[in-house]
Amino acid sequence: MTGGSGSVGKRPRKLGNLFAWGSLVALTLALCLQQIVSIDYWWLLRSGQLIAETGVVPRTDVFSYTAPGASWIDIHWLFQLGLWGVYQLGGHAGAVIGKLLLVLGLVALLAPIGYRPGRTFLSVGSLGLMLLVLTERNLVRPEVASWVMLAGVLRLLDRFERRGDLWIWAIVPLELLWANFHGLFALGIALCGITLLAELARPLGDASATPRWPRVWTLLGVIAFGCLATLANPNGLEGAFYPLQQLLMVSDADSRGYFGRHIYELQPLGSMETGVLLCFMLLLLLSAASLAANWRSVPVADLLAWSAFLYLAVGARRNAPLFAIVATPLLVRNANRWLDSHPLAPRLSRRLGLGVSLALALLAVDGARGGLYPRLGLERVPGVGVEWWRRPVAAADWLEEHGSAGPVAHGMTDGGFLIWRLHPEIPVMADGRLEVFGAALFEKLAFDSPQAFERLDAEYRFGSVLQRHDARGTGELLEHWSRQAEWRLVAVDDAAALFVRRPSDGSELEALDLDSPGLFPPPDLARPVIAELRLRMRTGFLSGVGRNDLALQTWRQARELFPGLGDAAAIEAQLRAQAQARSPSQ
Repeated sequence: MTGGSGSVGKRPRKLGNLFAWGSLVALTLALCLQQIVSIDYWWLLRSGQLIAETGVVPRTDVFSYTAPGASWIDIHWLFQLGLWGVYQLGGHAGAVIGKLLLVLGLVALLAPIGYRPGRTFLSVGSLGLMLLVLTERNLVRPEVASWVMLAGVLRLLDRFERRGDLWIWAIVPLELLWANFHGLFALGIALCGITLLAELARPLGDASATPRWPRVWTLLGVIAFGCLATLANPNGLEGAFYPLQQLLMVSDADSRGYFGRHIYELQPLGSMETGVLLCFMLLLLLSAASLAANWRSVPVADLLAWSAFLYLAVGARRNAPLFAIVATPLLVRNANRWLDSHPLAPRLSRRLGLGVSLALALLAVDGARGGLYPRLGLERVPGVGVEWWRRPVAAADWLEEHGSAGPVAHGMTDGGFLIWRLHPEIPVMADGRLEVFGAALFEKLAFDSPQAFERLDAEYRFGSVLQRHDARGTGELLEHWSRQAEWRLVAVDDAAALFVRRPSDGSELEALDLDSPGLFPPPDLARPVIAELRLRMRTGFLSGVGRNDLALQTWRQARELFPGLGDAAAIEAQLRAQAQARSPSQ
């Protein structure tokens, strides 16, 4: 009878655990299976193709006309090569699924740290919160591979603390791999250093304690050989010291100059989207509370790691996921150690488990339907393809067919996509490789006013210019080119417009018919947030090129579909005034 009742009692617990972990996996799927929006995805993919075809990792820039031959420490080369291989197998969908597998690996590595079978809700809930913090940076980028390797180091250090076995040496080959995937490989060495420092500091907390010298020597050996392993990269010593450039990520925004003002991932933590920031703050508070609750026996290494990675996160929003990955297992481990001495009532544990599981399941459903991203402040679309409307497809099509009589002017945002579509026939002006161009050149190449554009045009003599609708100064620039006789609008879509300089031989270019009914596709009302954004951008474009009549029509269409859209009377009055002012010249 006892065995039977015990078996019956274990069955609901197993079902509850299965539901909890299933909800976490479902949330992972919902947050990872999103259409590709990363601007760097395209040059990463094209670089992988280049490496596969030539068998050589590039050491100098081969894509731009503004920095030809500039030093390029391509620390991501192995990720790029793998991305190209995945793309060959499954296209863009394969790349999205590959990212999903990496994030599932991240969760699988962290899940056992501090886990207690009777408190599954604590592990599952903490990991779910971590995934929400990661959402902003959860893109097809080598950064995701860094997350997995960071989790691998955390798992190995946790095992070393509990067992002290030789598995800790697996960090050395992990560092070898990491140093060829992404520039954050120094974080693995840093975590080993933190663990070593904590081991040496044991007497500070307990005068009777002494450093465990076999562990000290082991950690010193892992650090030394791990550092040597990072030298095995195509750039040798330069590649091994590449993480020093990442110190730029943790200084204050003002000291970063142009990068700090214009590269969103390098901006302060407070600039994060509101929903993601709230999730970060909740994880911060919960992890701090777990450390405080377990203060009598909290490991020194946990305190040091938590503080160091919080410092990184405060320095730049791109580092918030790194803190989340480190803080989550610390939260679970320390909270469970405290609960071991202050156990919860079984009924309360079951209720908490059910509540957390249901919450994650509901978030997963919301994410699959596309509702969770707007709640977090993100403009993402579920799927395994590409958000093509964000890319200047029409401009790339035109340039691919007709070429350009001179260099193409464009912003950094579109450089990667142009590399993918037009290399090697047409070099780009700039792209997302910050280490190639540097802050000074990026600042020089930026144009957000007619005066800035004319200054650059005098130096480069552009043959065409691609202008995004959401870039700063777009309206003024569109009006400038529209009024210049030497520029002709030849292509437009919801992402950008393309102007081409008229040929010097006097021949004419076929102008774009702005009155064509098929100029823009009808709005996709299944995704209202995206549809509203696209209509706003169309209105701005049409107003910028002097077609305020069409701009007013588009705005009215947007108002009919989305009644709460802005101050309708003021905007319509402004568009009417602009249309009347321009009517004599039309």
